[in-house]
Amino acid sequence: MTVAQLLERAKTLPKRLRDRLVRGILALEDPRGKNGRPGRRRTHAAWPDVEARAKRIDGDRVLPNLVLLERGEEAY
Repeated sequence: MTVAQLLERAKTLPKRLRDRLVRGILALEDPRGKNGRPGRRRTHAAWPDVEARAKRIDGDRVLPNLVLLERGEEAY
């Protein structure tokens, strides 16, 4: 649907619903949210350090690729 088609359909709405539509569209652009208070800031997730954990558990040991051993293949 194009913007022109959306505007044509919005003109046919009653004033109350048309105002509600406009407020909803403006709320999408406003970072404060619909109640005027600042919205929730997104924070970055703290991912676990899998490599450090594996090094703590296994040390410097190199584990074989069990899938390749099962198939009878060699790595590269």
